[in-house]
Amino acid sequence: METITAEYITCVIEAAMTMFFCLYVTRGLLQVPMRILAPVAAFLAVAGSAASMALSAWLSACLPFSMDTSTVSLPLWFAVGYFSLRRATHERAGGLLFILLLSVQVLHLCRSTTYFFYGLFLPHMTDGPYCWADIPGFGIPSVVLTFLLAVFCRRLYQKLRGIDLRGYLRLWLIPLFFVILYILQTNIYPLGNFTLTNGFRLLIGLCAFVTYSQMVSAISHAAMAARETEIHTQLAHQLDLQRARVDDLESHAEEMKRIRHDRRQHVQVLRGLLEKGKVQEALTYLDDYEDSMAGAIQPPLCENFVADTLCRRYEALAKQSDITVTMNISLPKEPGISGSDLAVILGNLWENAVAAALDAKETHRFIRLRIQTREEQILIRMENGYDGVICQEGERFLSSKPGRNRAEGVGIASIRSMARRYSGLTAFDYTPDTFTASVLLYLPKPGELIPTSNKV
Repeated sequence: METITAEYITCVIEAAMTMFFCLYVTRGLLQVPMRILAPVAAFLAVAGSAASMALSAWLSACLPFSMDTSTVSLPLWFAVGYFSLRRATHERAGGLLFILLLSVQVLHLCRSTTYFFYGLFLPHMTDGPYCWADIPGFGIPSVVLTFLLAVFCRRLYQKLRGIDLRGYLRLWLIPLFFVILYILQTNIYPLGNFTLTNGFRLLIGLCAFVTYSQMVSAISHAAMAARETEIHTQLAHQLDLQRARVDDLESHAEEMKRIRHDRRQHVQVLRGLLEKGKVQEALTYLDDYEDSMAGAIQPPLCENFVADTLCRRYEALAKQSDITVTMNISLPKEPGISGSDLAVILGNLWENAVAAALDAKETHRFIRLRIQTREEQILIRMENGYDGVICQEGERFLSSKPGRNRAEGVGIASIRSMARRYSGLTAFDYTPDTFTASVLLYLPKPGELIPTSNKV
């Protein structure tokens, strides 16, 4: 009776601490109150431990060879844990698998710690059935190490989610490898010495968590580099805008010099015609001069300098590539959105549209841009032809540019980020030959500050 009771209590403690680990790591994601989850977890620990012991006893009697029978019940625990966490958190499958495999490794690490110290200081505890001393022997390492590793793993997982875990859905394969390594070493290739065997298992567990720490650090640095690249891209848009402004000012200054120089010649011609009484000829000359001036000076698309400059430059670039461009822009000089933010949105829309239209059929190379302002709202709609190939994963559009490895397009991510800054909406739709990007921005009310850029 002592053996069964001690083993059962030990199993309940391990199951309870494993559930604590999973709930602690996902604490910020739980959508079910803890007052409901706690009784459910307690019931699973009590009932699941009894079922696990019964299954282990049955296998021990049936199997012709010796093995760690707790390994067989592991898939059942894993399945129950997965569906329970999925219902409680609605987290993505890859993230849940990662957490559950970490919890299995924590369990193995706690057991290895107990057996290692048994081999060093209490060798008589390594053989024979369970006894009362095994309850603190397994319970204390399970409670202490699980709590410490739960804090550690929660920080790791928060970092992963902070850099968008969707891009790393297969990270759970790494802890799966360590779990399989532990199971194989335990059941197939155990070392001869009990202390050495568990010391090796303990080393596997410690190496695993060091690996996770370095892995998350590397991913975090990679994400930071990607964000810096995005910032540099946005700064390049702004720099290009400033250069365009300087070019326009220089061009305007040169044009004014030429007009002032030519004005004297026109005045002399008009003076001569009028002195000779040739009024009709003078009026005809003035009409010709007015037409020539109208053709030389391109009218602005709208009152806003940023939109006018960017759209004119990309329009010229598109027309050089035989892309038909149609624009209908209504934007005041001060629309309520900062010039740098507007440059990021329009610049990315234009870049994506021009790149996509270049790949379209020659008869379907077009770009249509419409910008409207109405009652504290700005609506931007960009339509363009494309080759009919879309790389999409859920709501994310993956880049098909060389070197991007099907990662999410930086341009679309930047547009979405800017829209969120103005509490706006984005929509990206497509037909077999037309891609449409829509951006709705809600402008600050009078007296409110324009949202500032997010710090990275």
